Amino acid sequence: MSNPTTFDLTSPATAAVSEGSSTTTTREEGTIATARSKRSKALTLRRGFLVAAPVLAGLFATVGAIADPAAGVSGDAMLRVYFTHPEALQFKSLAYHWAYAFWIVPAMLIVPMVKARGAWLATITGFIGFLGVATMPGLLITDWFDSAIGAAYGMEGHRKVAEAMQGMWGIPVMITPGIVALFLALPLTMITLWRAGLARWWGLAAAVAAFVAFMVSNATWPGTVAATLCLGVVSLVLARATDPERRTA
Repeated sequence: MSNPTTFDLTSPATAAVSEGSSTTTTREEGTIATARSKRSKALTLRRGFLVAAPVLAGLFATVGAIADPAAGVSGDAMLRVYFTHPEALQFKSLAYHWAYAFWIVPAMLIVPMVKARGAWLATITGFIGFLGVATMPGLLITDWFDSAIGAAYGMEGHRKVAEAMQGMWGIPVMITPGIVALFLALPLTMITLWRAGLARWWGLAAAVAAFVAFMVSNATWPGTVAATLCLGVVSLVLARATDPERRTA
């Protein structure tokens, strides 16, 4: 009866097999490490965008307020200024376009972070953020229509266009969700993170204070600067909530 096959661990053949296996393992570990490094960079970039968004909202709002040729003015007086200052108006509208987008987008970005407690609230918050981003920033293009119509046909022509549009039900359907989302998106973001145990109450207070400062000032630069400071606090809350070391501790 023949003896069962045995392997001599000191033989050249066995050593070659062992060396090949070790090389394969090293390559696999290197591939995994590279993949993790790429993933880490992607997550870092994603986190950086989320944290920076509120501050960018405040900065763009401040640029818009400074560029606005009719800041603090409303009604026909504002329109007359817009009719004759289209260049400055374009800077104002573009700045506010991005301000509103950055103001709302954190509501969508925090959704994947909340998987247990507060998951339903995160889903609602993300949906409201979607409604806001889909409507509110784009509404700024109406400034340019106002300016062009007024420059071509005067105040009377502008009034006729405005009256003709009053019968269109689609306009309030588009505008209302954007306005509601601009008000609710960031406070809901803070409430969601608080419910998930990732933030403190002062994040909510800062989000509400930012919106109040912006609206009470009638979108003038002192109010946007105050709003930017409050939004900086919101960014700090987001940075703490998304800190990888804190979340895994």
